[in-house]
Amino acid sequence: MRSLFSLMATVGLVAFLSACSDKTTIDAQQVAQTANEDWNAAFNAADSEALSELYAEEATLSAGDGSVRNGQQEIATLFQSFFDNGLHNHQIETVATYVSGGQVSQLANWSADVNNEAGETMTYRGVLMTVLQQNADGEWQVGSHIWNMAP
Repeated sequence: MRSLFSLMATVGLVAFLSACSDKTTIDAQQVAQTANEDWNAAFNAADSEALSELYAEEATLSAGDGSVRNGQQEIATLFQSFFDNGLHNHQIETVATYVSGGQVSQLANWSADVNNEAGETMTYRGVLMTVLQQNADGEWQVGSHIWNMAP
């Protein structure tokens, strides 16, 4: 009985160490940086289609307005409304990244500009949280995205 327990403990330890080593092979900062560069490029090109393709097909997004958008089409529609209103010059500055269960989560600060009716540039800013996941092709996509806006 003792040898069975030892065998089970060894197998459990090997499984645990394997799981831990899988998680450490993901460079969360690099994943987030690449995702942010792609995201900002699509946003700043005012390309709602390219931007929505950075999200998983069944992604969720909440823009801090109390509602949740589901899927790429609803997400594309939201971003198109931002572009139609002149939002541009989007930036993301990562604060922290986390790896769990093969996903990368990111906490970041964001900012974007819009010109008011007088032609003056106003900057909006806030905090965002994204959860990135790999699709079947191994590409990282946004699975969930939520942000707020500072007053």
